[in-house]
Parts: sequence; C-alpha cells; structure tokens
Amino acid sequence: MGGERCSYHPSEGKHIFMTDEVQVRAEKPRSENPVVIEGFPGIGLIGNIASQYIINKLEMDYLGAIDSRFFPPLSVLVGGVAHMPVRIYEKADLGVVVISSDIPVHPAASYDVARGIVSWVESIGAKEMVCLAGITVMGEEQRVFGAATTEEMLERIKDKVEVFEIGTISGISGSVMNECLLRKVPAICLLGETHSMAPDPRAAVVTVKMLNTLYGLNVDTAELEERVEEIELQMQKLAEQVKSTSAEEVPRKKELQFPMYG
Repeated sequence: MGGERCSYHPSEGKHIFMTDEVQVRAEKPRSENPVVIEGFPGIGLIGNIASQYIINKLEMDYLGAIDSRFFPPLSVLVGGVAHMPVRIYEKADLGVVVISSDIPVHPAASYDVARGIVSWVESIGAKEMVCLAGITVMGEEQRVFGAATTEEMLERIKDKVEVFEIGTISGISGSVMNECLLRKVPAICLLGETHSMAPDPRAAVVTVKMLNTLYGLNVDTAELEERVEEIELQMQKLAEQVKSTSAEEVPRKKELQFPMYG
C-alpha cells in the first residue's frame, strides 16, 4: 500500500519498516510464517498482562520495537534501564511473535497504528494474527470469548471459546481486526472475561490458558496466579502514570503532522 517503506540498517542489524505514521525497527523474525500475537492495554489490561507474561515465561528473544508520533512521551524503566513501550519478541522454535505494549493507543490514532502493525505483519509473511483484549460481563465466570475474521478461523476456535456472537471489539484490537479483514490476513480475537475496568490478572490467566490450547505454547500460569494481587497493584500504578502523560484533547486530522502528545 502507498506510503510503506522498508530498509535494512546493517550497523544495527535491524530492518526498518515504516508507514506514514508508524515505524517498526526490528530484526527479521527467524520463523517462517509465524503467528503474531498482539497485547495492548485495554479492558482489564488483559492484553498487556498476558503478552508480557508469555514473553517472560517463554524467555522470548527481543527483536525490536514499534514507535509512532501518536504514542505518549514516555520510556519504560525496568531495573533502571530504559525500554521502548511497544516491543516485539520471538520464540522461533514455536513460530510465535509477540507484540507487547505498556501504553494504550488513543482511539483517534488506532486506525493508523493498526495499519502500520498489520502492514509489518504482512511484510514478514505471518500466518495469522491473534488479538488479546478484554470484555466486561456481569457475572462471576472467567470465560474467554472469541471472534474471527473468517468462517474458517471461527470454525477452529468455536468449540474452545465462547463465540462473541453480537457486539463490538473496541480500541486497537478492533482496528487490527478490521485491518486484517481488509487485507485478508487471517485473525482471531480472544477476549478475557472481566467484571470491571480495573487490571484483571485472573482474566489474563484464562486467556493465556486459551492460547496454550489453541497454539500449544505450554506456558505455565502458576506464577501468574500466585502473583495476582501484586500484579493488580503494579498495573494500576502503571496505568495511572500513562494516563498522566496522555493529552486530554485529540488533534484534528489537519493537525496530525504534529505529535498527539506532549
């Protein structure tokens, strides 16, 4: 599509893939036709918690990062070392790539960011995409709902998830699903059931277990289950910090040549 550019920088050992709004600076995955899982903060922070836990437990290799002028101005510190807020990892022997984000994407930027992500996913020859999100349901169950971009993909998951028959998928995951639909990239969305907007590691646990079922990741969720209360506090604190850096107003389209935040 127009506005997409790709180059290789030997000094960094990284490929740089760019659209007009998004830059992906990452090593080319070693996997052929990998499954790409995205985990951005949303309802219950399920995508963020689940994706980061998978990365840690599988000891995935860092490939690079995604950047955009639409992202809030922050660097994520871990042990005093700066990290990009949206990172890409790979477990080559499983054929899995994970995009994990510590920052939400503003609704006004979701289309452009999703277009950049799916463009890169196409460029690496990905087999399919998996979006991790949350869904608020009144009740006490801990189910995982599922939706897909094609009947064939839905057929694969319908006996394992609660099919999300009617409704909407909001935020960046909804935009990624739409972009995959338009580009004919097979995709599913797994939505962990939660009962409030607060961080919900319990919903992330059942979502990771569903990924184990569908993709044979064999990620042990015992540690996540044991640290539920600690993670709830950590994620709530991070969410508050990110919120404090986000702009209150959304720029008009003609203003998008300038950063959205800052």
